[in-house]
Amino acid sequence: MKRRGFSLPEVLIALVILAVVVTTTLAMFARRQQYLRDSSETILVWQAIWNEAEIWRHFDWNGLEGQQKTFQSNTAILQPLVPYVTRIDVAVSKDDPHVKDVSLNVDWDYDKERKIYRRNAHLSLLRADTGGSNLW
Repeated sequence: MKRRGFSLPEVLIALVILAVVVTTTLAMFARRQQYLRDSSETILVWQAIWNEAEIWRHFDWNGLEGQQKTFQSNTAILQPLVPYVTRIDVAVSKDDPHVKDVSLNVDWDYDKERKIYRRNAHLSLLRADTGGSNLW
């Protein structure tokens, strides 16, 4: 007599394999969504930083320290990242008093429990006193 069908252990093994495949696929898709969100946020932050860099490149070298220490460009592009913090630091180089380091920073992805920002982007502009116009 020929027996047809699958035995219970065969069906159970097939279900376990199927469960592993489905679980792995779902985890992959969830991780992919996280990577896409992180990438999108990073693009927004760098666009805002580059917009701000253009403004700071046009300030007169002698007046850099007197400027406000938050972004002066329109930061509406960063609205999806609320809460975020923008910060600008200006420091004269220790090696050469004719060079100033303008640091543009954005902190976002605030962790309320630990009270810290998890992500940060930073751009440093070196401005030199060329004695010429305020374009560079």
